[in-house]
Order: sequence, then C-alpha cells, then structure tokens
Amino acid sequence: MTNFKRTVLLLLLQGFSLWSWAAGGDDIEYRVKAAYLYKFAAYIEWPPATFTNANSPIVVGILGADDAVAALAGSAAPLINNRALEVRALKPGEPLSGVHILFIGRQENGRLKRLLESVQAEAVLTVTEFPGALGIGSIINFVPVDDRIRFEVSLPQAEHNRLKISARLLSVAQKIESRRP
Repeated sequence: MTNFKRTVLLLLLQGFSLWSWAAGGDDIEYRVKAAYLYKFAAYIEWPPATFTNANSPIVVGILGADDAVAALAGSAAPLINNRALEVRALKPGEPLSGVHILFIGRQENGRLKRLLESVQAEAVLTVTEFPGALGIGSIINFVPVDDRIRFEVSLPQAEHNRLKISARLLSVAQKIESRRP
C-alpha cells in the first residue's frame, strides 16, 4: 500500500471514529476535508504559467466553509512540490483571482453554479460538497459514503481547466466521471 493510500485510509478511519462520537460533527468533518484539500494539491499538475516563480505558494481559497478555513489554516503543512500552502478565507462577492484551489462550501449553495462558471477554463481546481456538483462544473466533489467522506472527480472538467490529476489520486476516488453525462 502506498504512503498516499495509507494516509488517506488513516484520515478516513480517524474521521469515521471521531465523527461517530464527536458533538461537533462539522468540526471533524472539515478537518478531514481540509486534510483532503492539502493532499489534493500534491496530486494536481497546473499549467507552467500558473505560478509566477518556482517558489510561489499554492493558494487555497475557501468560500462558505469557515470550519474548513480554520482547520486548514491551523495545520502546519510541509511544502508541496517546493511550494507553501496559503489559505484565504473568501467573502461573497470577493474576486477569485490568484486562487489555485477553490473550495466552495455548503453556505454557497444558491450561488454554486455561478461561482463554478466564473472560474471555468481557468487553471483552478474546484472542490465542492454538493450532490450533483460534477454535473454543473466542479472538478472534485466530496460525497458521504457509509458515514465517511469520499470524493468524486470529473476528468472532462479538469481537462477544461487545463489541470492534470495524478493517477494516484484517481485510484482512491469514489467515482470518476470520464466524459460528460
């Protein structure tokens, strides 16, 4: 078993055991999702011109999920491909420019389609947590499966946004959409 699979499995097991008895379910849920967001960054290849230089950070913009901001910003993360991870809490209406990963949380349900359309064809990895989000333009979507947090992936949308997703990440996805429905 690869280190990545072990790490994901450990996170899922920890998330499951803590989730089942924790009073603050959202806190645990978003800690698991934050760990996934961090791991996703290591398995995405952005176009060469995406970053200004070799040391530019990977910017994660989070909209509509304050618990995810706290969980991701509160962790001391090692460099990802020689890049630091920078977390930005975005407010509704704030420009999305300069973001490499955009996590759109449940609080943005009414604006999801418009937000996804605003970054389509940009080199932005969009991550959501809504049923059916792949069908409206998300690249990765969190889904609950047997009281665990899993994710599904849209390869056509990743290609449209000029992103390459590692086969290692795809190997642990719950579902992979390889063509438009």
